[in-house]
Amino acid sequence: MQVSVKTLPKSEVELTIEVSGEQLESARAEAMRRFQKEVKIDGFREGHAPEEKIVERVGEENIALEANDIAIKLAYAEAVKGEKLKVISHPKIEIRSANPLKFTAKVAVLPEVELGDWKGIKLKKEESPVERKEVEAVVKDILRGNAEAKEVKDRAAQKSDRVEIDFSGFTPDGVPLDGTQAKNHPLILGEGNFIPGFEEGVTGMQAGEEKEHAVKFPENYHAKHLAGKEVKFKIKLHKIEELREPKLDAEFAKKVSGGKKEKWEDVEADIEKHLKGRKEAQAQQKLENDLIAELLKIGKVETPEILVDEETEWMLKDLQQRLANGGMDWQKYLEQLKKTEEEIRKEMRGEAEKRVKVRLILDKLVATEKPEVEEKDVDAEIEKQANRYPESQKREVRESFAAGTPNRIRLQHQLKVIKLISEFIKTLSK
Repeated sequence: MQVSVKTLPKSEVELTIEVSGEQLESARAEAMRRFQKEVKIDGFREGHAPEEKIVERVGEENIALEANDIAIKLAYAEAVKGEKLKVISHPKIEIRSANPLKFTAKVAVLPEVELGDWKGIKLKKEESPVERKEVEAVVKDILRGNAEAKEVKDRAAQKSDRVEIDFSGFTPDGVPLDGTQAKNHPLILGEGNFIPGFEEGVTGMQAGEEKEHAVKFPENYHAKHLAGKEVKFKIKLHKIEELREPKLDAEFAKKVSGGKKEKWEDVEADIEKHLKGRKEAQAQQKLENDLIAELLKIGKVETPEILVDEETEWMLKDLQQRLANGGMDWQKYLEQLKKTEEEIRKEMRGEAEKRVKVRLILDKLVATEKPEVEEKDVDAEIEKQANRYPESQKREVRESFAAGTPNRIRLQHQLKVIKLISEFIKTLSK
């Protein structure tokens, strides 16, 4: 086998490999063994059919294709090992000639990473105490969610009432406007969930009353065809309900806590504890983001194009999957955005390159600092992942993370990265 290596920009190399006749013969023998196992021929036991019968059944061309595929994979692996290359992507294979079998393999190799003075990074943790008004806002939502609605017919709609209305919007000269119509729409007056000025038009109406009310949409309204426009609404009020909120007493405390709390003060204490935990999690996330941003500033690394291509494709497929899970057709999504798939791919490329750079820097830090992760911690994380699946699939999930498997090695590395970041934040944010 003959191998030559050409260094390319962006931490990539191109291997030119010529497979020897001996290697190709060995690959053809392996291809024949595979077909003997797969192809059933009457009168012969599995795996024992003569070669001429196999050739007659599947054709010499298919055997040659299989042999070439085997030879290319083996020759590539041998070349990488022989040249001591630290490859970090799948190769892009291109066959140059069939006889002799000669091909090129373009692959990304681990680039040199300069971390810079990462120990000099300073991080500042933001302190955000829970304010009383934040607790009161949660209590207000709980009260509203548990309020008893009683229909009233002897007065006009007023602030804090729940009403049901029909509405439709028109231009000042009477042309209907898309996206401004609804039937039996629920609305709590005073909460400001509609455009400014709309609720004022409903306040004071009686059940069964119809009226017209003009409002001006905000200049920055998300629907461009309505932004800054004056719209005339035809409104019909169907029902008025008075919302009666429960008392903040022991009975209500038991209800909202599932019987765990007997005093409303204890419920509020839990609310405050939850808000504090959420703020601390947000502060921790901000520290992680700040650390990554600083590492990106001082770190120097060439991002291999192949890795950026792979990350871009992953991001694209992830978006498509999330849209599909939400019931959105990919082509309709593109039509709504008035963009092509290629334009979306190009827009994602900058973020993909950033992700690759972050990954390479963190991998270098792991190799430098060598954080330790115990096997019991890996097992605990595997168990967490297994518990997300039905009982019938848990064993299969656990087996996929068996000792020495690529899944377990990747997971162990991920846990090392998480531990590294956590330790950095503790050290750098003091």
